[in-house]
Amino acid sequence: MLFFHRLVRLCLLSVVMAGCAVKPVMHEPQQPMSASQELEGSPALSLLASAEQARQQGNSSRAERYLERALNIAPDSSWLYKELADLRLTEGDARGAEGFALKALRLAPEHPEYQAGLWELVATARDRQGDAGGAKAARERAAVLREPKPLEA
Repeated sequence: MLFFHRLVRLCLLSVVMAGCAVKPVMHEPQQPMSASQELEGSPALSLLASAEQARQQGNSSRAERYLERALNIAPDSSWLYKELADLRLTEGDARGAEGFALKALRLAPEHPEYQAGLWELVATARDRQGDAGGAKAARERAAVLREPKPLEA
C-alpha cells in the first residue's frame, strides 16, 4: 500500500513538473504588410490601383502621376513611397529609387518583414549605383529584421 501511495505521488509530481516546463515563446509571424492595410478607407487606395494598372500597361509616367496624386492625399504613406521606389528602379533611376525607399523606411510601420523588404530595395538600388558596401550594409539590416525574436516576459 505504501508503494502505491508513493507511485501516485510520483505521478502527480511528474504531471505538475511537466506543466511548469517553459520553452521560449517566439513572436507569431505577422501577416504580410499590404497597401489596403495602410490606406484602408482612403481615396489614395483607388489611385494606387490606377497606378498599378497604368504600370501593367507600360505607362510609367501615368503611373507616377497617380502615385503623386495619392501622396497628396496620404503624405505619410510608406506604401506609396515604396511603390514610387519600385517604379524608379524599373525606370533605371537607382538614385531616385533609393531616396524613395529610405523615405518609405522612415514612415514604415513596426513590421519587420515589410521593413526588411524595403532594405532589400535599398540594397538593389545601391548595387545599381555601384555602391557594393552600401548594398551589403542594407542587406545585413534586412537579415537582422528577418531574425525571429523571442517574446519579452
